[in-house]
Amino acid sequence: MITSDLLWAIVVIVVVPVAVLAAAELDERLRQRDSPLRTAVGVLRSWVLPILASWIALVPVLGVDADEWYVRIIASALVVAVAVASLALLRTVLAGIVIRRRLAGRGSVPQLLLALPRLALLLAVVWVLLGVVWGVNLSAALTALGVTSLVVSFALQDTLSGLASGFLLLSDQPFQPGDWITSGSTEGMVVDLNWRTTRLRTRNGDLLIVPNSTLAKADILNHSAPATLHRVVVGLQVAYANPPTLAKEMLLAAARQTTGVLADPPPAVRVVTIDDPLMGYEVDLWVDDFAVVPRVRSEFGSLVWYQSHRMGVPLPSPAQDLYLHDAAAVAAASVPKPATIRAGLQRSPLLALLDDAEVDALVPSSRPARYATGELMVDSGSAARDLIVMVEGRAVLVLIEPGHDEAIVGDLGAGETIGILDDPRGDGRVLAVRAVTDCEVIVIDAAAASDVASRHAELAAAFNRLRQVRARRVERLLAGRPDPPTPTGDDIVAAEEAGATEPSEGAS
Repeated sequence: MITSDLLWAIVVIVVVPVAVLAAAELDERLRQRDSPLRTAVGVLRSWVLPILASWIALVPVLGVDADEWYVRIIASALVVAVAVASLALLRTVLAGIVIRRRLAGRGSVPQLLLALPRLALLLAVVWVLLGVVWGVNLSAALTALGVTSLVVSFALQDTLSGLASGFLLLSDQPFQPGDWITSGSTEGMVVDLNWRTTRLRTRNGDLLIVPNSTLAKADILNHSAPATLHRVVVGLQVAYANPPTLAKEMLLAAARQTTGVLADPPPAVRVVTIDDPLMGYEVDLWVDDFAVVPRVRSEFGSLVWYQSHRMGVPLPSPAQDLYLHDAAAVAAASVPKPATIRAGLQRSPLLALLDDAEVDALVPSSRPARYATGELMVDSGSAARDLIVMVEGRAVLVLIEPGHDEAIVGDLGAGETIGILDDPRGDGRVLAVRAVTDCEVIVIDAAAASDVASRHAELAAAFNRLRQVRARRVERLLAGRPDPPTPTGDDIVAAEEAGATEPSEGAS
């Protein structure tokens, strides 16, 4: 029959050496894979197993009293070695959790949550060392600690309140790292939550440290939960003389052109106040990132100004000067001068093919307009069939793919004429003109332009040739072939007089 002493001797002589060899082999495999678990296995092989073998040889095998001071030192070393190995293993596990959350796009783990397992392990090690290994009566120590903690709690009540608030915020999880929150006058993106404070990064790029006790007592608005979808409400006023339908159309046109505003849910406009001389409107702009809200507000406000002037929807004037209003004089001054429109039309080499009487016939059906940088001036999917003459600025003719990618087909400058843009293939691609700089143009009514072209064979032929040129340029672009240089507006007339087959792509 195997006695307990013999069994422990077998453990020391056989089991422990085998375990050391197995740990060495595992350590080598982990080294080859560059695994983070190698630290924990190394501590187990080099410290835990040899110290455990020494303690077994002294106490169970040789029968040395466990209360001897040197035995207790060995036991203490064993507990510390196990604690170091456990901390290394715990650190590896927590690092894996953090990496998986970041790869999943769920943000980082709060430092407070990462510190709790380590704290629990350290408290357990201290309890084993004092209570089990060295036989300290912890009940008396806890009683004394209770009296001391009462005194300390009064002295550190604010700090302890912050710690308690940190635990409450962690358990309730009203926000996570990466969320944008607002609490009172405080706004920022959550960087981290620790024992005492929450760190926010403000829009100015500064780090704002807020005590957890302050957040625990305040209302918290989380702009990133339950989803990143966020509505931006912009209030503005429009002159009372504008029909609400026209004013809403103007505001929606600006909203749809604003970068970052979602098409689904679509922008919406509602009337909130009706009062002479102003009417109040609110515009709903939906974005999927709260961080872009200031930029969206700024760009939307800029586009409202351009749309207001282009669509004839006046905005309220901030002027405070007292003056006598002459409605007839103001209305007369707002009407574009025929000479100005005529000068703009004559900048077009194509319209230069018309005589003075034909150009004068287009003036009453023409109007000036302005486009902002980046705006679509016209596209083949639009219902508008007007003719546009570039007066000032620069634009490009682009081919828009179904995925909204754009490829430049040609440049457009002052004097170029932009006509009807047909769908180049009918496969979802759209041919459009996008402003590169602020552009001033003259818009000719579609009916008037069509009437002049129908009575002027040379002008109609020029437009047909230009459409053919545009179609060939699009085919070259899609086929990946290089395109010949684009002539200037003045070269168009020279090309037509010489009978060339490829006039400027810019005029279309």
